[in-house]
Amino acid sequence: MATRTFRIKIDGKVFEAEVEEVGGCQTTVKAAPPAAIKPTEKTAVAAPHPILAFTGGGNLINAPMPGKIVSLKVSKGQQVNAGDVVLILEAMKMEQDIKTNFSGTVKEILVNSGDTVKKEQSLIVID
Repeated sequence: MATRTFRIKIDGKVFEAEVEEVGGCQTTVKAAPPAAIKPTEKTAVAAPHPILAFTGGGNLINAPMPGKIVSLKVSKGQQVNAGDVVLILEAMKMEQDIKTNFSGTVKEILVNSGDTVKKEQSLIVID
């Protein structure tokens, strides 16, 4: 039986769930709070969005440090190249350019300008 892992955001909190297919149906096997989520090989830089969102695939850009989102430099559906600045993060009164390590299409933007994010929070999904 195949098992897939999904990141689920509910009320601004990120959960990771493993889902196993059983007889054509899907049943949740395990869910872990954000502190238990370990970065994967595809993880570059991480932030929960205030709305419910699934990220069932793609490369994550995560926050390298806690801070505040000053501005978004990309929009959903936009093509990006490795090295492009995707957002500006203010941390310790300094603005940091957050760049992508991946080329592809912006699949999801999980934060808004003005949001406060924690270290390793998912910010953007690039597919």
